[in-house]
Amino acid sequence: MERCARCKVKSEVVQLYDAVYECQLDLICERCAIIENIPIIKKPNTVQLKESEQGVGVYERMKRISGVHDERRPDMIIREQRLRELDKNPGLESPQKGRPDLIQYFHWEIMRNRRRKGLSQEQLAQKIGVSTMAIEMLEKARIPDNADEIIRRLENFFVIRLIKVSEIELINRMKQNQARDRPVLLDGYGHELDHIPEPEIRHIEEERIIETDDSGNLDLQKTDASRVTINDLKEFHKKRLEVSKQEQREEQKRIEERQRLIEARKEELRSIKEKETKELDSILGGAELLGGDNHEDE
Repeated sequence: MERCARCKVKSEVVQLYDAVYECQLDLICERCAIIENIPIIKKPNTVQLKESEQGVGVYERMKRISGVHDERRPDMIIREQRLRELDKNPGLESPQKGRPDLIQYFHWEIMRNRRRKGLSQEQLAQKIGVSTMAIEMLEKARIPDNADEIIRRLENFFVIRLIKVSEIELINRMKQNQARDRPVLLDGYGHELDHIPEPEIRHIEEERIIETDDSGNLDLQKTDASRVTINDLKEFHKKRLEVSKQEQREEQKRIEERQRLIEARKEELRSIKEKETKELDSILGGAELLGGDNHEDE
């Protein structure tokens, strides 16, 4: 935790500045700097950078030449007056908002987009209404005090993102994009619908234009010739051909099956005939053997 080198007040309570205190660079609050008459090392803010480039008017130059000093200028206020201001307005010592959390290599992004548009640092500064010194500092990765406004103007001008997006903000943006991209259906009264209303589909049986008889042929008596078109006849003929082909295939299957049964029956009869022949041969062969034995006995 950073503290003032003199009064030890925390950086969360008051704004601390870089200063040379007791022969070394240290942090010190504005009140202690006024009391000890310590010069504060401050970064120039955007307003000071802008004023530094506006030049000195004729009135200011004449005052410098004549040696007249305006004691009412804020930088010439005596220390007692500044201390009274701090006592009356404690908010003046409150810590300022920290530097914006910028993306990595933000200075390259600024330089790349500036060169892409063909602008110099002076031209870019004029277009967004800031000082050239502020643009130069940012392109060198040096952030001036109160740089939030410059960063915002650069983001809007180049249409880029220089400040890091937190995870919570990223999730919220994703949810918003999803909600925005989702189409919303409304009825006639403006109420949101969950689905698209569709008329009820009725299945109506197709009306038969061409009538057929029991065998599937065209029945001229039942068919209304005035409603029959050439396409209807072609479709009917096509269906009849398909039916005829199917019948032919079925008839061919029946013929093949009948032929197979006939061949199987023939094979079965041939086997039976061969078996009977073998049995007959065995019987006749046994009788001849018996006859031969009787002749030998005589």
